[in-house]
Amino acid sequence: MRGKGVCLAVMAWCCAFAVDAQDGPAARLIYPEDLREDMSVLRQTIEQAHPDPYRYHSGPELDTLFSTVAASFTVPLTAEEFIAAVLPVFKAVGDAGLVLAPPAVLSAQYDHAEPLIPIKVAVIGDRLYLDAELKGFRSLPTGCELVQINGQPAAELLNKLRSSLVPDGADTAWADGRIGQDFPLLYRRFIGASDRFRIAYRTAGGETGERDVFAMTKEEMQQTYARKGIALAPWRLEEMPDLHAAWLTLETMDRKELEQFKVNPERFLNGVGEALRKSKASTLVVDVRGAGGWDMRMAGQVFGLIARKPYRVVRSMSIRSGEVPDAYRYAETGADFFASAGGAYLPEVNGRRELKADDPRLVPVPPQKDAFDGKVYVVADGLTTGAGAAFVMMANRSGRARTVGGETGSNAVSFCGGPMLTLTLPHTDCILRVPLVRFVPEGNPDGPTSRGEFPASPVAQCPQDVAQGKDTVREALLQLIFELQ
Repeated sequence: MRGKGVCLAVMAWCCAFAVDAQDGPAARLIYPEDLREDMSVLRQTIEQAHPDPYRYHSGPELDTLFSTVAASFTVPLTAEEFIAAVLPVFKAVGDAGLVLAPPAVLSAQYDHAEPLIPIKVAVIGDRLYLDAELKGFRSLPTGCELVQINGQPAAELLNKLRSSLVPDGADTAWADGRIGQDFPLLYRRFIGASDRFRIAYRTAGGETGERDVFAMTKEEMQQTYARKGIALAPWRLEEMPDLHAAWLTLETMDRKELEQFKVNPERFLNGVGEALRKSKASTLVVDVRGAGGWDMRMAGQVFGLIARKPYRVVRSMSIRSGEVPDAYRYAETGADFFASAGGAYLPEVNGRRELKADDPRLVPVPPQKDAFDGKVYVVADGLTTGAGAAFVMMANRSGRARTVGGETGSNAVSFCGGPMLTLTLPHTDCILRVPLVRFVPEGNPDGPTSRGEFPASPVAQCPQDVAQGKDTVREALLQLIFELQ
C-alpha cells in the first residue's frame, strides 16, 4: 500500500508539473503584495532616472496615478496583466522609449513556442490590409482588407492594439507602424491566443469571403516564409541615370546593426558623395523610413552629406540627476553611463542637469566643401525614430530638403533615448527599460508640440498599391522627379 501511495504521489506531481509546463510563464500568478513592491521599484526608477517624466503631467498628478494603480492590486495577476494594469502610468509619461516588457522567459516563449497569427498587416487610416502571409503558401487574396478576425471587427482590433501601445505624446504614426511591423506578437499579447483564425476579408474589387488560417510559431514562419527578392544591405544607393537622380536608403542609424552587415558609416557616406559627383546627379532622395538608433552623431554625419550651412543635431541634452537610482541592484545595464555622466553635465536645476554648452555634441559643424548641392527629398514614416527622426528634423527645419511621407515616431519638440537603464523587477520579472537622456532638436516644429515632425508633403500608402506590391510614396516621388526634369 505504501508503494502504491508513493506511486500515486509521484503521478500527481508529474501531472502538476505537466500542467505548469503547459501553462508556462504566461499563467504564473504574482500576489498583490509582490505586485505593489514591483510597482514601488518601477515608480522610484522612473522618478530618479527618467530625464523628463513630468512633461505631460505634474509631479503630484503622476504621484496620484502611481498610488491609484498600486492600490488596485488586490488579486493575483500574471505578468501581462501587471503590464496592462500599469499602462496608465506609461501613457501619462508619454515616452515611447520608456518600456515595460514581458519577462525574458515569456518573451522566449513568444519567440519560439507560442502559436501566432501568421500574417503581416498594413495600417491605412482605420483599416487593416494584408501585407504578407508569413508562411509558405497563400490563403487570402493579395492585399485584401481584413474585415474581421475570429468575429472581432478590424476597427475594434485596431483600437485595442493602438490603446495598448505607448507612443511619444499624442503621436499616432509610430503605433500604426509598430502594429504593421509586429502584428503576430501584438495580436497574441493584447487580443488573445488561438490555434485557428477565422478571417473575413474584402478584395479591392469588392468581393468578400472568409478563410481559416492556422497559427504558427515564429520559428515555423521563419522556416517556411520566403521573402521576396534577395536580402539587401540596410544602407544602399540606387543610381537613376535616366532621372539624373539617386535614391539613398538608410534603414537604420544603429551602429551595431550596421556592423553586422560590415557597413562603415563614414566610408559609406564618402562613397555616396563620390558617386553623386561622378554621376552628376541633380536630385537625391534620402529614405529613412524605419530608421532608428540613439547615436545623434549618425544623424549629423548623414546631414553632412547635403549641408550647405553650419549645423548641429540638437541644441540641448539633459539627464535627470546622474545619480545611481535606488533600484540599481536589479539593473542589467547602465553602469557606464552613471560612472561617466557627471563631468559632462551642469549641476541639477529644477530636477534636470543640462549638458555643458561647450560640449562637442552641441557645437555647430561647418559644412563640407564637396557636399551634395542639388535638390534633396527626405522620406520618413512612423518608425523613423531617434537619430533617424533627428535627421528628418534637421532636413526639414533648415529648408535643405523637402520632407515626404509620414509623421516621425519621435516627438518634434523633445524625445528621450540614448543609453538605457535596463532592470528586471524582482517579483513579476518584467523588464523595465528607462531612457536616460533627453534630446531637444535644433529648430522649432511647425505642428503640434505633442506630435512627431510632420512632412512638408504628406503621402500615405494606398490600399490598391498594397494589393499590387507597390510603394506609393516611392512611386509618387519618382513621378514628381520625372515631371520636374
